[in-house]
Amino acid sequence: MADKKFLLAGSILSADLLKLGDDVEDALKAGSDIIHFDVMDYHFVPNLTFGPMFLKQLRKRFPDAVFDVHLMTDPANDQVVDSYIDAGASWISFHPEACPHAERLLAHIQERGCKAGLALNPSTPPQMLSYLWERLDFVLVMTVNPGFGGQKLIPACVTKVSDIRRMAVRETPRRILIEVDGGVSAQNIREIADAGARVFVVGSALFGAKDRAAAVKALRAGLEG
Repeated sequence: MADKKFLLAGSILSADLLKLGDDVEDALKAGSDIIHFDVMDYHFVPNLTFGPMFLKQLRKRFPDAVFDVHLMTDPANDQVVDSYIDAGASWISFHPEACPHAERLLAHIQERGCKAGLALNPSTPPQMLSYLWERLDFVLVMTVNPGFGGQKLIPACVTKVSDIRRMAVRETPRRILIEVDGGVSAQNIREIADAGARVFVVGSALFGAKDRAAAVKALRAGLEG
């Protein structure tokens, strides 16, 4: 993956599950830098999605793709993490509410060769990141309540992105990526980028478009505007 200032992550939550592989291929060809892989357990969130076998098959078909696995599971632990790393994950994030030993799990993810991130729900305070900066490669800021695609962005969460960016600059010299997930569109992506985000999860804005290459072009144009 080229070193770009901004990265687009196509969320397969909005893809057609009956032709998932083809949709992922289409998204990558259209210009998606990352494939965002939402894992839901019908417990942490009210939905049930992709187990590690889905990822394993996608990894076989797309050996060079970057797969960003967002664990919305309770618990989030070594066993769950390892199942997705073994299946081909590149990045893994989890929610601190589901893991009492977040520092240890972040370290484990990094030791297994993946980028490690913490995911924050809209109501989760950014102070949850304190004392973890040296273990974080990225922070995933949920700008909707997780569980379903197609929701509208919660405006207050853009301010939260700004707060996290300031915290990261103050607390560590390391480059911490801020990823945003929920309601991202060509109309609001510039505002989110100005707040400090560098990775943008796009679901319906990409997979819901008739022309996905044009959708990516519009998102990139929004970033430039």
